[in-house]
Amino acid sequence: MRCAFMVLAACSSARSEPPAPETPPVGAAVARRATVAAAPILKIGDPDARERVVAVRIAAAVGDAAATDRPTYARAGDTVTLYAVIYVQDAGKITIHSDAPALQLDGRKLQPRPIATAPQVELRWNKLEPAAVNLSNGNTDNFHFAEIDYRATPIGTAGGRAAIPADVHPTLTPDHGNGVGTMRYQLVALQGERVIPSAGPEARRGKASGGLTDAVMRVSIRRDDTYLGFLTEMYNQPYIWASAGFSDATHQSERLEGSDCADFVVYGARRMGAKISYTYTGALPQVTRLLAAGTRGADGIYRDAHGRPIAFPRPGDLLLFPRHVGALAEDRGTPGVLDDQDLMMHSLFDSPREQAIADSGYAGEPIEVRRFTATLTPPAAPAARADPRRDRSPR
Repeated sequence: MRCAFMVLAACSSARSEPPAPETPPVGAAVARRATVAAAPILKIGDPDARERVVAVRIAAAVGDAAATDRPTYARAGDTVTLYAVIYVQDAGKITIHSDAPALQLDGRKLQPRPIATAPQVELRWNKLEPAAVNLSNGNTDNFHFAEIDYRATPIGTAGGRAAIPADVHPTLTPDHGNGVGTMRYQLVALQGERVIPSAGPEARRGKASGGLTDAVMRVSIRRDDTYLGFLTEMYNQPYIWASAGFSDATHQSERLEGSDCADFVVYGARRMGAKISYTYTGALPQVTRLLAAGTRGADGIYRDAHGRPIAFPRPGDLLLFPRHVGALAEDRGTPGVLDDQDLMMHSLFDSPREQAIADSGYAGEPIEVRRFTATLTPPAAPAARADPRRDRSPR
């Protein structure tokens, strides 16, 4: 019996294999040393300015919108730009420098000075990436929030630039999204011998999370505004056995730290406006309706209890197996028929991806084809964000 208990629910499972061992974490100091060790980078700013740089931050803008310090959501094809924000101490006052045309920090609209008028610095940009694709929060008796090992990886093409495009391709884990998914970023300024980083791997949420605070810039790029499109925001994030939170609003999935299989499919529904709590596979029938059920034949086709082939429903419908779930993505096998060559989107001991049912490890299990009972409608405004909950079995 396993249970991910924050936003309380329980789950029983005959499968108890543990996730793969985690890679030992790298401390923030080590990550910073790696950042500073790169080749010399073009300096920007005024070489005659003698003020002291006291802090740096990152602001992100989608298209022509104001750059903000909030987690940023965009669609594939949108232009997402990361801007350096430099805080300078000048005669006892703090001045803010950035090349963002419009800037909003901490909820306030600001009029920054140009980066060219700031003291001269070297700027180095990093991605902050999970080093592992498979984590576990444990079971009922030893539940804990596994600390996600984020590592700083230099963005080699960005040296010295005050603004760069947001690239969400991972470099430490497989790139299942090919340009969609979630990525976190860090900016480091070098002023002489001084190293001034923005929030990085040390910016831990602490209680009820294994991830980083919103002081670390996070950008999520989705494929489109469909249910499957919103699921792609979770790409590049680890599978977390028994992902959890103290509420739906503080759930690891809502914060895009990672998810197990059931929380993964619920995340997309919540982004489409459904008022569904994060849960485990055993509770999904409570928020879905059954379309069909059956088993796989020797020819790979799924048939119901009367031997009739199950029709391929529509992309986004759920395939519920014993202790696992995925979302149907594409009819790839026999046209119009559900078979093991069809693609599903799921998370199982790896970051989310599309995969043929035959390769999922669950193709031989009985299936239920289900559809959310709630109406799934894209949010009217681009990108609303939420904060999340849990799931437990090998999904």
